[in-house]
Amino acid sequence: MPHASIPWQANVSASAPVPRIALIHGLLAGKHMERHLLSFLRAAGYADTSLYSNHLNPARIADDLADAARAGRPIVLVGYSQGGSQVLKVAKLLAKRGIKTDLVVSLAAGGLGRLYFPQLGFNMRRIPAGIKRYLNYYAAKDLLGTDLLPSANLARAESRDTYLENIGYPRSAGVDHFKIVTCYPAVRVLPEVKALFLDRLLKELKELS
Repeated sequence: MPHASIPWQANVSASAPVPRIALIHGLLAGKHMERHLLSFLRAAGYADTSLYSNHLNPARIADDLADAARAGRPIVLVGYSQGGSQVLKVAKLLAKRGIKTDLVVSLAAGGLGRLYFPQLGFNMRRIPAGIKRYLNYYAAKDLLGTDLLPSANLARAESRDTYLENIGYPRSAGVDHFKIVTCYPAVRVLPEVKALFLDRLLKELKELS
């Protein structure tokens, strides 16, 4: 049964032969991520996609993913803003249980968001072991989620077994804190976001299916 505190949780069997996708939204960004990325992925056929709050204890999210992982299903974490930091905490907890995360995507996890008290002292650019593939997105125009010093946005993996990409949008692309996850309507989706993020995400998921 879905947790009462997780209103966006999918109701799919833990043994279903599809990727188990967990989205974690940022501060006050639940509805925004529901309208965009959650709807986008479910419309693309990924019914077992759930959306979690950035305030939810990462251990609760890890608990929700564990059964699917033990059933041999791919585990995917996608975090936006504050959620972009939380996905790393979830992946680290899963690794402690012997569970590797197949794909982790972090979007706009930095900038002024570093000052939010749950992230104080947490290094969101240090990618823990136990993650197979990691994609780190940031945008020069996004002061809320991107650091002013370009090199500060670059994530680094602790393990050589982690494939990592840092994907930055230049200021000329016009990608701000909200457009970095905008999926609808199509005319408002920036070409760079479609090509570098949305199309790429679907490609990564297809390879896991």
